[in-house]
Amino acid sequence: MLHEPHTLYDDALRVWTAGGWLMLPLFALACFMYYTALDLYLRLRMHVLLRSKVYQLSDAALKDALGNHLAHLRPLLLPRPAAPLEVRRHFKQVRQEYLPLINRRIRFLAIVITAGPLLGLLGTVTGMLATFRGMVIEHGTKFDNMIEGISEALITTQTGLLVSIPALVVLSFIIQRRKQLERCIARLEYYNVTLASQ
Repeated sequence: MLHEPHTLYDDALRVWTAGGWLMLPLFALACFMYYTALDLYLRLRMHVLLRSKVYQLSDAALKDALGNHLAHLRPLLLPRPAAPLEVRRHFKQVRQEYLPLINRRIRFLAIVITAGPLLGLLGTVTGMLATFRGMVIEHGTKFDNMIEGISEALITTQTGLLVSIPALVVLSFIIQRRKQLERCIARLEYYNVTLASQ
């Protein structure tokens, strides 16, 4: 039997309030984390090199594509390289242009994702402290006071994990896209070295 909508809202509100004050920082962290992850993923997905999929093309297909629908990638190549070493120096600069910003954002996102379980762990500590306080407080029943502290500890820990685990999956997709970008640059470099060797 399905729950009524107002019952689901009431249950969610009850869980939220039982989680204590750390639920608000966890919510803010989740919003920031997924905004950053989605922004980075979409930027990589729409990257001009990744959309071209040059790493899948043979030399002949790449030459044909650079003359037609991938002509916008021609500025990345050295037009008349004197030697393969010159091409390698050029593509070192290309990598410095494309990869460091992405690498920094991936590292930053990994740090933010790590903060989720740590905030949950902090909630565990504050919940257990509330449990111990509940054992010595005179007013109310000790059992109810202990239950509130244990609920806070478990809910914040669970929320921290639920926030971070899907974000780790998204981060793995982002890292995969970054590797594809590196393969695109390496493929163009190899093609340019081949031209320089002829």
